[in-house]
Amino acid sequence: MQGRLFLRLAVADCADGSPPGDAKILELLRTPRLSIKNLEAASKEGIREYLHRKHVKEGMSLNDTAKLVGNKTSGYTSWLTKQVGVQARDFEEARLRGIHQKVRKYERRPFDGTEEDKAYLLGLRHGDLSVSRPFGDAIRVSTSTTHPTMAKLFRDLFEPYGHVYQHPRYKKDTNAFEWNLQAIVDSSFEFLLEEKAKSWAWIEERPGTMLAYIAGAWDAEGTIGVFRNGKCTAILLSIYNTNTEFLDRIRRFLIDMGYHPVGPYLDKRKGTVTSKYRIQRKKDYWKLVLTHFDESQALLAKLPLRHSEKVTRKEFAKSLRRGYKWEMVGPRVRALRTSELKGRDEFVRLAELTFRSSHPNFGQPL
Repeated sequence: MQGRLFLRLAVADCADGSPPGDAKILELLRTPRLSIKNLEAASKEGIREYLHRKHVKEGMSLNDTAKLVGNKTSGYTSWLTKQVGVQARDFEEARLRGIHQKVRKYERRPFDGTEEDKAYLLGLRHGDLSVSRPFGDAIRVSTSTTHPTMAKLFRDLFEPYGHVYQHPRYKKDTNAFEWNLQAIVDSSFEFLLEEKAKSWAWIEERPGTMLAYIAGAWDAEGTIGVFRNGKCTAILLSIYNTNTEFLDRIRRFLIDMGYHPVGPYLDKRKGTVTSKYRIQRKKDYWKLVLTHFDESQALLAKLPLRHSEKVTRKEFAKSLRRGYKWEMVGPRVRALRTSELKGRDEFVRLAELTFRSSHPNFGQPL
């Protein structure tokens, strides 16, 4: 009875047909067992106008709207918007806009790096990162990885400028787990969206920016290999990609700096399957290689790599000398590889455990 009396009093303020004020709207929405269906037209219109203004015009999330009402959930406010005819914003748009507005929690700071920093990020972006503009002046940067060192690199690069999200992900095609990382940064990162040709035009003007770009590309898709060559040791710097234009540009940069890369040449044909998961390749994979021992070491000495796993391999490769016997180097290579694989296996296992803990019904028959 008390709840029904409260409802009549709240509605009475709307008797003249004008929409109630915000305070009265919140008071009305806090009514126990509130029936939207039985509300008078003026009250219902007041709620509709309030939700449209807060959620659509001002961009307030459904969750924050629920907090205003008190003791409610975003599910309740989602139901409420439908009842009064307000179209809720797309979830992803709402989430990103919420990040944009809550600067006290997820402040986005402008890019303040050098031209070399920009070139490095472009090399990493062209090799591995996904970049888009989800709305307004926001730039979203993302990647998926099984490498803990790649996840750390991503955080190191983007956490100074915006919040980094890291979530576990299950890949159905490989029946495997990995981590997805995303950062929302401001429009000063718009250079990551510019056409490759425009970026390459200014990058090729200076050796420093060319080296930074190559370093980003190598951190994304390259390898620093130390192999057996007969009884001796070889160093091979390789980079793989499906985009031959990207690889050819790196080749041109290397040639301009006096190196002699081989390729790009076809390494894995479209239609072949991967060795680990037996997944069919949808595109041809191409390879560019620097094979000469002295050239590889000279490039590594100049290359500003940031991926810690590759920095370790770089320092190891630089410590070698031409003619070193494989019997002396091989055990160190195997130990390095074992350490890398252990780190990745633990990182993937953590992704699986985290994913299963948040998806208790995962794997159960529908």
